[in-house]
Amino acid sequence: MGCAIGPKDGLGRRASERCLRGVVVGVLLVLAGCGGHSHPNLPAGAERVALSDFPVGIGSGYPLGFLVQGGEAPRLGESPPDFAMLLPDGRYTTLAELRGRPVLINFWATWCPPCRAEIPELLDAAQAYPELAILAVNVSESAVQVSSFAEQFRMKVPVVMDPQGEISDLYGVNGLPTTLFLDAGGRVLAVRPGAIDRRAIDEMMAVALQ
Repeated sequence: MGCAIGPKDGLGRRASERCLRGVVVGVLLVLAGCGGHSHPNLPAGAERVALSDFPVGIGSGYPLGFLVQGGEAPRLGESPPDFAMLLPDGRYTTLAELRGRPVLINFWATWCPPCRAEIPELLDAAQAYPELAILAVNVSESAVQVSSFAEQFRMKVPVVMDPQGEISDLYGVNGLPTTLFLDAGGRVLAVRPGAIDRRAIDEMMAVALQ
């Protein structure tokens, strides 16, 4: 079972979205005056780094996620649309740059009970499979909500903020949680709506590592 993504109504949620939208715009405007960049659709001054160079610890710096490539919802056997993960200091990486290792993209929210239930399974897999890149993409919540949740669950994986739901929308996410598995070539191995457990992750890793 998963949680349906309903209309983004309610004054609190709209205020949070406006706040996060302002943060995104502010970061991009600051970076725009800082020099050259090395990737299309990223602000000037952004510095590309490896995911391993992101901060160590809870949330890995809580990078802001935004699309750098349009397209259609991911299909099995194909590469999904690319997105960037931008730290407040201007360093970034992209999904495409993770090719060479399997990737698990988990779309989640703090208000979703199945999401809460699966977080320990994801963190356990992160410890068991250091070669697996796990991206925990939060959908349309405030930084305060997300950081509090991440601290509670000790989420020592990249917690990617998708403040306007642009990534989840393009990826065709209709309910939370939803998980995508990518092989080392960046191709979609599976799309799993609803909570996943360690057994499902083990099965996908067995396929990805063949």
